[in-house]
Amino acid sequence: MESAVLNHLKSAVLMLSLVVLSSTFAMAQSKDVVRGQITLKGTVQAIDPVARTITILGAKGNVVTVDVPTSIARFNELKVGDAVSLSYFDQVSVRPKPADEAAVDKTEPPVTTATAGSLPGATVVSQRTTTVTITGWDPATRVVTFTGPAGAAYSRRLQDKIDPSVLAALKVGDRVDVTRTEAAQLAVESRSAVTVEATDGFRNRVTVSTLWGWENNFSGNMIKGAAGQTTTGLPIALNDTSFDDVYGRMTGFKIGVGYRTTPRSEAVFNFTIARNSAERLTIGTVGTTPVDVDFEDYNNFGFEVGQRFFFTRVRFTPFVGYLVGLNRYDDIRGTFVNVAPELTPGLAAQDGKFFEKAWAFNLGPTAVMLVGLGPIELMGEAQLRYMGGLSDVDWLIEEGLRDINKDSERWSFPVQLGIRIRF
Repeated sequence: MESAVLNHLKSAVLMLSLVVLSSTFAMAQSKDVVRGQITLKGTVQAIDPVARTITILGAKGNVVTVDVPTSIARFNELKVGDAVSLSYFDQVSVRPKPADEAAVDKTEPPVTTATAGSLPGATVVSQRTTTVTITGWDPATRVVTFTGPAGAAYSRRLQDKIDPSVLAALKVGDRVDVTRTEAAQLAVESRSAVTVEATDGFRNRVTVSTLWGWENNFSGNMIKGAAGQTTTGLPIALNDTSFDDVYGRMTGFKIGVGYRTTPRSEAVFNFTIARNSAERLTIGTVGTTPVDVDFEDYNNFGFEVGQRFFFTRVRFTPFVGYLVGLNRYDDIRGTFVNVAPELTPGLAAQDGKFFEKAWAFNLGPTAVMLVGLGPIELMGEAQLRYMGGLSDVDWLIEEGLRDINKDSERWSFPVQLGIRIRF
């Protein structure tokens, strides 16, 4: 009897021990899950609907940028100025990125529960891994700052379990894979009656770019075919001569400044410059004698304004836009070579001037692509461009050659490549 009671008592103690241990283990698990979770109350300062990020100003003046997964309902109803409550996971893990390994940007399927009520919000847990560039690192606080594929800047704390050797080697400029869990809960608590412009608080609003490329002219002539005669009565016949005939495949360079006006668009101002050299060219005949000319360099500079409209803000970002501008051209001159004085056309007496210096109007649509590499982006731009005609040389009329100036307006397909930096 005593033995049976003792056995029952031992079983009860064992069961109690298991319950206590299970409870303790569950509490530890719960603490592990929420250890990096932070609840922030503040005001929405900026919304990027394309990159799906929001920037919140907290009550203590801290600014936090958080990704909002596509599963969060009614994200499009959020407004700058909304008072929100946000829970997100502050801790992240990092993995050094081999130089030859492709960038990643992937999100695990989230678990979502919509928030009841008339204002937008949802509870969601979603883990995202992206290739980023480290812009700041404080080993003492374990706080790392990085720039994501869409250009948004983040500041997060590294998890305690990360290998110390990884932490010791981490430095600004490193390319790493960051895994984070964010936007666990987002809810609008109140909405101000005052409308705040959606552009307030944008980051990286200013960009500076440099581009170089080829003109690719496909219409227009520097010299239009014409017939006349010298002042001594000899017949002159000039051939159709394109700009590319004289200067080869023409090139140009530009420096640009952009200002982001909305999450999907920016205003653009460019300074352009071109200098192209010519080789000796036969442009026609006087009588039966070929007329060879050594043209001077082709010089122009100009200014352009316009806009770009971005389809999405990810690593590969296509865009369309337009540019309108003015170009200033120097005189276009040529020296006649191996032509007897009595056979030389009269324009030689006017310093060989084929065109007067002048301003010319240009415009056209643009398109192509940005490739994000942190704050630096590779850039390609193509344009279908119309360039206005150059100024006539009045004295050519004396020899019946004024028509050579009549076909100088042209269409081209400039293709330029370069980089731009976001600030």
